Amino acid sequence: MRRPCPGANKETHRPMSEPSTDAASARTAGKSSARAERWLPRVMLGGMLALVLGLLVSMGSYYIYRHEQNFQVRINDIKTQAFARLEQSLQEEIRHLATSLAERREGFEQDLATQLQQETTVAIEAIERTYQGLKGTVSDAQLRLILTELLRPMGRPTQGFAPFIIEADGRIRLFASDPGLEGQSLTGRIDDIGQDLMARLSDAATLGDGQTRLRWRPTSDAKAMKDYFAHATRFASFDWIVGMATLSQHAQISARAEALDALSRYSPLDGRLIVVVNQHSQLLASSASAKPPSADGSAPEWVHKIARAGRLGGRTLRLALAPGAAVGSSKAQEQHLAYVAGQDPWGWTLAAIARLDDANPMIARERARMEANKDEDFTVTVFTLLMGTALALLASIIFYRWIDRRFQYYQRDIDERKRALKESARELQLSAQVFDASNEAIAILDHRFRIVSVNPALERISGYRQSDVVGRHCAEQLIGEAADGESWRSTVARLRSTRHWAGEAQLLRADGSHYPGWISLGAVTGDGGRSTHFVVSISDISERKLTEQRLRHMAEYDALTGLPNRTLLLDRMGSALESARRNQKHLGVLFIDLDRFKNINDSLGHAVGDGLLRQVAARLSAVVRSADTVSRLGGDEFVVLLTELDTAGRAAAVASKILKALATPYEVSGHELSITPSIGITVSPEDGDNRDLLLKNADAAMYSAKENGRNSYQFFTPELNERAQTRLTLETELRRALLRDEFSLHFQPQFDLASGRLVGAEALLRWQHPDRGMIPPDQFIPIAEETGLILPIGAWVLQHACSLAQTWRNEGLQDMSIAVNISALQVRRDILETTVVDALGNSGLPAHLLELEVTESALMANQDEATSTLAAIHTLGVKLAIDDFGTGYSSLAYLKRFKLDKLKIDRAFVRGLPEDAEDAHLTEAIIGIAHHMGMAVVAEGIETEAQAAFLTHLKCDLAQGYLYAKPLKPDAFRQLLIKLGDHPASKPASSTA
Repeated sequence: MRRPCPGANKETHRPMSEPSTDAASARTAGKSSARAERWLPRVMLGGMLALVLGLLVSMGSYYIYRHEQNFQVRINDIKTQAFARLEQSLQEEIRHLATSLAERREGFEQDLATQLQQETTVAIEAIERTYQGLKGTVSDAQLRLILTELLRPMGRPTQGFAPFIIEADGRIRLFASDPGLEGQSLTGRIDDIGQDLMARLSDAATLGDGQTRLRWRPTSDAKAMKDYFAHATRFASFDWIVGMATLSQHAQISARAEALDALSRYSPLDGRLIVVVNQHSQLLASSASAKPPSADGSAPEWVHKIARAGRLGGRTLRLALAPGAAVGSSKAQEQHLAYVAGQDPWGWTLAAIARLDDANPMIARERARMEANKDEDFTVTVFTLLMGTALALLASIIFYRWIDRRFQYYQRDIDERKRALKESARELQLSAQVFDASNEAIAILDHRFRIVSVNPALERISGYRQSDVVGRHCAEQLIGEAADGESWRSTVARLRSTRHWAGEAQLLRADGSHYPGWISLGAVTGDGGRSTHFVVSISDISERKLTEQRLRHMAEYDALTGLPNRTLLLDRMGSALESARRNQKHLGVLFIDLDRFKNINDSLGHAVGDGLLRQVAARLSAVVRSADTVSRLGGDEFVVLLTELDTAGRAAAVASKILKALATPYEVSGHELSITPSIGITVSPEDGDNRDLLLKNADAAMYSAKENGRNSYQFFTPELNERAQTRLTLETELRRALLRDEFSLHFQPQFDLASGRLVGAEALLRWQHPDRGMIPPDQFIPIAEETGLILPIGAWVLQHACSLAQTWRNEGLQDMSIAVNISALQVRRDILETTVVDALGNSGLPAHLLELEVTESALMANQDEATSTLAAIHTLGVKLAIDDFGTGYSSLAYLKRFKLDKLKIDRAFVRGLPEDAEDAHLTEAIIGIAHHMGMAVVAEGIETEAQAAFLTHLKCDLAQGYLYAKPLKPDAFRQLLIKLGDHPASKPASSTA
């Protein structure tokens, strides 16, 4: 027999040995893995327990440390609080004393005035009795001497009260406090601040309450002026001014001495010390519990510290003072807490001082209480920490077991997925290149429409991973429809018959959201012609849909508020009208316009206006039902469409809710704004059966609401339609009136009440319409202001008024002031100054002959802008007048803020003069205020001689009204100027013109 080759035997046995070796290696690996799986949970649990115990020890140590730290912090807090309460108590005591001093200072002048009046009364009664007793028995000269000597010793010499007598010619007959002045005359004597002494005494004795203050130069010191308080009255028998006077310095010294005496008698709380220090670091007084140092000793350092603190406005100080009640004692010093108030008008500084040791007993009690609770708190906290740690350990064990189970479950799931991936590897290789190269999402389905494979584009578009969708039904996974639903069955039937289907559908993403997609389904057939697979391609058309939606939204919604615009409103109105006709219901249209919104835009800017419109839109949307429509037409105009109304009254109820909702103030960019709406209401079918008619009638009703006072609603009536047409026609013709030279000026003269001379005129605008005749200003001026036409019309008035006035001057007629009315819109714009400069420059009229009349509302609308504009015009020399004073804000603050030359009293106050006592008092007060502020006063609307006489008595400066002349055309006014010239009018000018 032949022996086999060794090499052959080796080759024959190798295939048998390799499987055996691989099996052994697998078994060894399996045993190692099993041992690791058994020990891994135990190692993890042991590590977790060690971690928890370590945390317990660390937290316990940290807590002990923090507990001790907090204990010390709380002790310090108690000390701080005790000192703070002590400081607060000192502050309250000082405030009480400071209030008492302030009351003394505030009542000082009133008490002094009362005493002077009492002494004057006694003096005047004494000389009156003496006069009556001696009258006719002695000569007037002797009687005058007797009365003078009788009065000389009267008064209160110890308090500085001295009598005085001033003759009618201004000669000083008696001045007890400074006899050297007797015989001198006060006539024409002016003090160092420009006051006429005789006029001031005469006014006090005759017109006022008798009280006055004078600046007097005594004979003992001819260079110094001193303040006197005086009370004066008239002794009619000799036409004397009799009174009592005292030096302000003497009175104040007495008042301060009384205040220091009261402070010295004051007993503070708990043995505290109250001191009064002046600005020179001198100790003026101290409380009854302390004794001040001797006068020859220098002030201690702590007194200087108090004085410095008072000069700096006051603060709290720490001072070292000797114990006991004596201030400045040489005993051992202790720490004190002092609260120092700021210097008062007398230059005094009040200070309250207390020992810091007064707070120690309370601090000791709190410390003992905290130490008693310290051990108990520590034990309870440690026990709580241990219980919490035990619960944490138990929760850790439970959580660990749950994690372990979840880990095993995920591991099994991963193993199953790996096996599935291996089984489908061959199919994935067939389509991998196609999938990777395609930009469209592609999925391969089996004959039951279950997903076999997807490409990366589908994962990118839908968010599904391939492992999530493989084996799942295409309809349920990608489209979000049921596999047995009607829509999917219809698609499958068409696909099986035509082998192709395409269309748009809402597709499902992995996160549950939907997106629009274009789907194309195609069948893949096998050898027998049967469909074995299907190929799905998907395109994401989200961007295209968003673009379409944005374009549609831009076309139908307002960009600022997000509300439907006119286009969408008209579309919804058409549908709502059809529905109302079918259901026999009413349809309401509310046309809303915001009152004076233009003022907010002009004064605060469009950004604030836009913010306000957005808030108004939000409030309107919150008021109506979801079935109703809130639309913005543009600007500040809104429309509310109310559908399915049972009655027209429902529209009024909604309008009331809107008025209430919009009445609450708005907060916009740091501005608190208030605005009201005017609402016009139309109801279908009563007020119209088409969209345009309903809107037009609602607009007319809205304007009626504005004319009736705004902040209201108005239903449409046929008369409103006629008025709206008239208003629209008037607005159109007003725009052409300037070009057609239909405007003219009339002039109403103004006369000086004292001399009767013609001194000026007010230029009044008139509109002579070619068809309608003379149109009153109250009909076209509001339209001009709303449309902005008041700007060119106002410029025309200024130019023509200045030109006519300069023409009359060139003819040699007298100079006079021409007053021109200025609207609020002209003040708010930046062009008013330029308009005035152009009018003066083109005409040559001097600036001081032009006067601008501004209403109170124009000044208050935007005070900062009005201030700068009018100040610039006033700098040119142009006069400024406040028109119709008393009918608007009537604020004294703006009279001070604006540089005004004249004040015009409204005819509403003049009409009731002099019979109406209330009008008389108000008029007198207005004239007095204006004169006190350096302004001339013009009364308008004077129609009777009684009114003129009464105003002359009140020292009113100028007058105009029908008593003198109605507004005259330029030629008639020129003839009046020629006739009167510089001569006073002897009778009403209307009869001479």
